[in-house]
Amino acid sequence: MITLIDHRDSFTRNLEHLLAEFDKVKIIDRKLFSSSDIASSRLLVFSPGPGSPEDYPESQIIYRNAKGRIPILGVCLGFQLIIEQEGGIIIRQSQVLHGVETEILADFKTVTYRKLQEPIKVGRYHSLQVDPKSLKNLPSNLRITAQDPIRKTPLSFEDLDQKLFGLQYHPESFLSNRGKQIISNILDESMA
Repeated sequence: MITLIDHRDSFTRNLEHLLAEFDKVKIIDRKLFSSSDIASSRLLVFSPGPGSPEDYPESQIIYRNAKGRIPILGVCLGFQLIIEQEGGIIIRQSQVLHGVETEILADFKTVTYRKLQEPIKVGRYHSLQVDPKSLKNLPSNLRITAQDPIRKTPLSFEDLDQKLFGLQYHPESFLSNRGKQIISNILDESMA
C-alpha cells in the first residue's frame, strides 16, 4: 500500500491515479494522520499543494517521524518540504512556472532515471524553488538527480541510504513524458 498525504491540491487525485497503477493508495489528510497509517505502507508520499512548506507544520512532523522508517517521496510541495527539513532553503522563483513543460538534465546513473533515455520532459507547476546556495547545507547522501537546463534549478533528488526521493515537477502531469517510469523506478527501489 502507498500512503498519500493530502495537501488539498487539485493534483492530488491525479497523483493518486498514477500511484494506483502500482499499488493500493490510501489518502490521508495531514491533519488526521496517525503513525498507524503507515504501518502497512511501502511508500509515504507527500502530495503537491498550495503555499510553502511552512504552511504545513503537521506534514513536517509526519516527515520527521517517518524518516528512516519508511521510504518517502515528495512531489512539488512535498519535494520542497523534504529539502527544507534536510537543511535547504526554499525561495520564490524569478518566474512562476505553472503548466510549463521542461526538458530536464537528468543523471541516468541514478535510481530515479535508470533505464530511461533522453529526452525527459516534465510538467512544472511551482513558484518556489530550492535556493542553489543552500545545497551545501544538505546531507552528503542527498544527491540532486536532475535540474533545469537553463537556470540549473534542482528538480529531483534521492538519498538511497534513507530511501528519500523528491520530484519538484509533477510525474502525473500529461506534460511529463516519463512520469510512470520514474514512479516505477522509485517504487522498485522502495521495495528493495
